[in-house]
Amino acid sequence: MKTSFRRLLIGCVAASALQVVAPTIAHAQIEASPLIPATLPDGFDKGRNVSVTERPRPDYDPLGVNLGGFTLFPKVDTGIGYTSNVYLTDNNKEGDGFVVFNPAARLRSEWNRHQVQLNAAGAFRRFFNNSVRNEDSYNLAALGRLDVGDALTVTGEAQFAQQFETPITGDVASSLAVLSQYKRDFLSLRGQYGVGQGRLMLAADRSHFAFDPIRLPSGTAIDQENRDRTLTRVTAQAEYAFTPSISAYGQLSYGDTDYDTLLLPNVANRDSDSYRFIAGTNFDLSALVRGTIGVGYAQRNYKSPLYKDVDGLSIEAKVEYFPSELTTFGLGLRRVIEDSNIGNTNAYFDNRGSLRVDHELLRNLILNAIAEYAQQDFIGSTRKTTFYRGAGGARYLINRLLGLQLQLSYIKRDTTGEDLGQQFDEFRGQLTLVVQR
Repeated sequence: MKTSFRRLLIGCVAASALQVVAPTIAHAQIEASPLIPATLPDGFDKGRNVSVTERPRPDYDPLGVNLGGFTLFPKVDTGIGYTSNVYLTDNNKEGDGFVVFNPAARLRSEWNRHQVQLNAAGAFRRFFNNSVRNEDSYNLAALGRLDVGDALTVTGEAQFAQQFETPITGDVASSLAVLSQYKRDFLSLRGQYGVGQGRLMLAADRSHFAFDPIRLPSGTAIDQENRDRTLTRVTAQAEYAFTPSISAYGQLSYGDTDYDTLLLPNVANRDSDSYRFIAGTNFDLSALVRGTIGVGYAQRNYKSPLYKDVDGLSIEAKVEYFPSELTTFGLGLRRVIEDSNIGNTNAYFDNRGSLRVDHELLRNLILNAIAEYAQQDFIGSTRKTTFYRGAGGARYLINRLLGLQLQLSYIKRDTTGEDLGQQFDEFRGQLTLVVQR
């Protein structure tokens, strides 16, 4: 049975009778949850600092398989885990165990100039007693960089992925997001031109999202076709280095969001034009700190008068602090406008912050701890959704081929105002064996 996504969503929430499945493979990372990735890669790394997770470990790093001008890096993670709340509900909580199998391979060119890289990865999870929670995800990606002289580089990138949404998304109610699977294809072309102390970057990309129907445990199917959309973006950035360690930048971006179908019969969807300008600084101070901090303004104009235009403060920040070679602290902040498909809301401000510490206790034993916070403020509604997460783990490198990873996490969701989703908390643990070459 298929029914309108919006009508069934409101009816299910009002009845408070919907049972949900567990978070997806990405739910443990709040900063990873947005559907839309950044247009430009981080530009703060100028080679003056190396974090704990980046540091080479010659006795334990994989050598890969030499294929002439290329090196192949195969890897498989397999393990077992447990969740304390398999259906993410405050009532009748049920725990369940699961197994994971995550194969991956990366092929990288070893040329002095230009670059080609191919990546393939899968993430498969099977629950012991709740097969509705099972997950099959994958990602295929290709990247090519052309070095034109000494000043200009042109990079092309393509990706195709099947992913699951997470319970910390604000696109739909969390109780439905954890059941939602989508496919994403992505094409990007960006150029970088640098002369002297200046650098110019221009990027264009296109993403298309196709959402599968949500299959409820009852057998009902919720059609998500009205969430399918294409996002086209153009971004320009100018940067000037005052010293080799510190630079200032300004970034201007435009995005066009075009939904494939109407929201409902004779009801326009949330097609929009968006603009954002941010300015800030990139810095990489030797043996101390590196990062990027940008603050600016964002605006989203909807093409239908049914939806109110949105504007406000936008923030992008990522800072790493190096108190010693053995410890790295990381701080992330983010505030952007995102589309919503909840109730009568058209957009929300997505506010996120994270603090992470990595510590090298031994050369082959790396510890980590993470604290994350996210709040989604829905435009034109009293509804606010807040997520808290704490996590800790360890990575033990046995040798070049084998390693062990342990990760423990706790996540809690609270809602105030118009409650269109369940509140829940969950403890999760996972032990993984890593086999690599």
